[in-house]
Amino acid sequence: MHPVSVSNQDDQLARFALAGQARDVVKAWVDGAQVLSLVTALRNKGWTTYLTEPRTLDALTAFSGLPPERVADLVGALEANGVVTYDETVQLTDSFAALVADDAYIGLDDALDQSELLTRMVRTAAENPGPLPLSAPDALVTARATGGKASPVTRALYDKLFLPQIPELAELIHTDRFLDVGCGVAGATTTLAGLFPDLRGTALELIPTVAAETQRRINALGVGDRVDLKVMDARDFDEKDAFGSAFWAQPFFPAETRQATLEMILRALRPGGILFVQEMEPVPDEAGRPSYALRKLVAQGWGVPFGRTAEELTEEAVAVGFELIRIAQTDFGRMVLVGRPL
Repeated sequence: MHPVSVSNQDDQLARFALAGQARDVVKAWVDGAQVLSLVTALRNKGWTTYLTEPRTLDALTAFSGLPPERVADLVGALEANGVVTYDETVQLTDSFAALVADDAYIGLDDALDQSELLTRMVRTAAENPGPLPLSAPDALVTARATGGKASPVTRALYDKLFLPQIPELAELIHTDRFLDVGCGVAGATTTLAGLFPDLRGTALELIPTVAAETQRRINALGVGDRVDLKVMDARDFDEKDAFGSAFWAQPFFPAETRQATLEMILRALRPGGILFVQEMEPVPDEAGRPSYALRKLVAQGWGVPFGRTAEELTEEAVAVGFELIRIAQTDFGRMVLVGRPL
């Protein structure tokens, strides 16, 4: 037998180190997947609601129906991952308690449901050549996880951060009707309705399952006399010269619908009316690139444009007759303001 050369040994050691780096990456993926699976399972069992109050291990054991040793190990895993605190009692950390609270902008349930949907979508994208399926229940999950809910928290966000940065919106709400195009669960419209008792709005939603949840929220907030929900294709909306302001949920509109939708909004606004369009997916820094790439994979599998910049959104709107007013930098990202010419 011939001895292995020193250079060959060095090469093998280098390959071992490279494989170790990849294993570390995979281990981080596995750790994250395990925590997500654990929290989802315990959410389904009611733990995240039960632990909004301090509980002893004995009380948690009785609640769960699991062996005491298992409960202790579960609590240890949750504590190590920042979900609960454990001293003499167990309870959610302050951050997770805020995420579970009824007034959370987007709550834990919505975030976990979205994670299950996106995990299924990326697997489907790798296994099947066709468009990614988006059922009505899937659309509702997406709407809930992106649209947020109207609450004292969201009203404070809008009042203290968002509206001072685009004062044109508040001015127009006081004088003219507001149009929400592709409203989803109408988080923006219902939040504005809570801030402005004189708001009169119309919200357009295509998918009946989503619209049913939207109407439920409108009714629960007691703003049904001021927010009119219409279940329809936005391109078919035919009111003209009727609105002072409009918001377009542009990330959810496929390429083939965008021009006709913008043309409809242009007609619906009165001369001088303003359309607000949000840049949703700016190009990330290096740290944000992995999750950005996954979101792009799913969005484009659904057939909707992804990552259009404020400048590209401006070009879309100007092409159908809008005029650029300004691009505003807000705490919610860049907002394009375009107007219907006088």
